[in-house]
Amino acid sequence: MAEVPQPEPRKVATIMFTDMVGLSPEARRDEALNNELREEHGRLVRGLLSGHGGREIKRLEDGFLVEFDEALPAVACALELQSALCARNECVPSSRRVELRIGIHLGSVVHRDGDIFGEGVNLAARLESLARPGSLYVSEPVVRQVRSQVLAPVVRLGRSDLKNIRLPVPVYRIDPPVRRRRRSWMSRLRGLLHRGNSRS
Repeated sequence: MAEVPQPEPRKVATIMFTDMVGLSPEARRDEALNNELREEHGRLVRGLLSGHGGREIKRLEDGFLVEFDEALPAVACALELQSALCARNECVPSSRRVELRIGIHLGSVVHRDGDIFGEGVNLAARLESLARPGSLYVSEPVVRQVRSQVLAPVVRLGRSDLKNIRLPVPVYRIDPPVRRRRRSWMSRLRGLLHRGNSRS
C-alpha cells in the first residue's frame, strides 16, 4: 500500500516584504549609482534586522523577504527603517534619494528548502505592492497584536481586493513618527552603514 504523503508542517509567523522605490531619473540611468543605492539599502535593512530578531529569507531584486516570530518586532523594525530613510533623504542630493514600501502580515507559512511559502507570504507581498512609497501597510492580525504597544498612528484604509487572495482584506497604514529623534537617527544610520562597509 502506497504511503500517504504527510502534510508539510505549518507555523504562524510575521512576514515582512520591503521594496526600494522612488529612484531618481539619474539613478535609473546610472548603473553604478543604482547598484550603490541598492547596496546601501541592503546594509541598512540588514543592520536593523538583527536588533529586532528578524531573519532574512532572501534578497529580492529591490527588496527583502523577512520573517519574524512576532508582529511587534516586525512593525518596530519597519518603522525604524522608514524613519531612518526619511532622515537620510533630508541630508543627501535628490539624485541619491530612495524610499521603501513595506508590507507586513501575520499568518500561516510553510518552510521548504530555505524559503517560505503560503497565504501568509502572499498576503504580505500584496500589502507591500499596495503601499505608498515611504509607508507601512499591515493586515488586521498585525494590528490586533501591536495597536496598544506602538506609539505611532494606525489608520484603517478599508477593505481591498488583493490579487490571488480569496476575500477582501482589511488594510491598515502605520505611519512612522515624523522628525522624531532626527539627530540620533543620523548618527545611528552612519554607524549602520559604516559597519556594513567594513564587512564587505
